[in-house]
Amino acid sequence: MIVDLVNFRVRSGKDQEFEALHQEWIKLMRRSRGFINQVMLRSVEEPGEFFAEIRWVNKDYRDRFSAHEDKESKALGQKSASILEGPPVHRLLESV
Repeated sequence: MIVDLVNFRVRSGKDQEFEALHQEWIKLMRRSRGFINQVMLRSVEEPGEFFAEIRWVNKDYRDRFSAHEDKESKALGQKSASILEGPPVHRLLESV
């Protein structure tokens, strides 16, 4: 199993938009082969900072999802750009 730990910095006042967009991403990931689940967390110290813990069966499935670009994922990416302060930061972790 692989965990993609993603850090998001959301623009001030855009939290609700981000949370709605997150639900759209979840729908897209659920249709992807190898997706296990996702948990979204908000920082207590920095309210505009969110962390997604996304679990995949293995790195190949995660990489395929990340590389696949269709109309829906492209549109979600464009929406994200207007809500986030910058690109999300990914850290890939594996269970030991």
